[in-house]
Amino acid sequence: MRKVMAVAAAPGLIAGVYILIASFFGLTMNQLGRRVFLLHLGVFALFIPLIFIERRHKWVDPFRGKPSWVLRSMKILFLLFVVVFFSFLALSHAAMPDIINGQYVLNSHGKIVGEISEREYLFLKGWELRLFASGWILAYFTAMMDWWFPPQDEWTVIMPD
Repeated sequence: MRKVMAVAAAPGLIAGVYILIASFFGLTMNQLGRRVFLLHLGVFALFIPLIFIERRHKWVDPFRGKPSWVLRSMKILFLLFVVVFFSFLALSHAAMPDIINGQYVLNSHGKIVGEISEREYLFLKGWELRLFASGWILAYFTAMMDWWFPPQDEWTVIMPD
C-alpha cells in the first residue's frame, strides 16, 4: 500500500515541475484557475494518511533509513523553495500583484502599496506561480519519498549507501 501511495504522488510532482518551467514562459496562477486547488488537495490527501500511519512511531526519526540521495534532494528542494519565497518577497515588496479598478497594483491585505505596469504585474504573477510550484514540488517529493522509504526504528538494520 505504501508504494501505491508513493506512486500516487508522482503526478503531483510532475505537474509541479511542469508548472515551474511553464511559469518562465508566461503561465500564471490566473490561467490555472481552479486546478490549483487540486494540487493543494493532493498534498493533503497524501500527508494526512501518512501522519496517522506514522503517528504510532513517535520515537522514530522520520529521516532515518532514507537513502542519502533522498535527504540531499529534500534539502535542495527546500533550499529552492526558500530562495523562490524570499525572491518573491523582495520583488513584490511583500505584497501581491493585483488588478483593482482596472489598475495594476501591489496589494498588501487590502492596502494598495504601489502601482505597477502590466509588464511588472505579469512578471510578479510568474514569480507567484513559481512560489507555489516550488512548494508543490517539495511537498510531493517529500510525500513520495516518505511513502516509498518508511522510517526505520532502532532495531532495523540499515545497509550503508
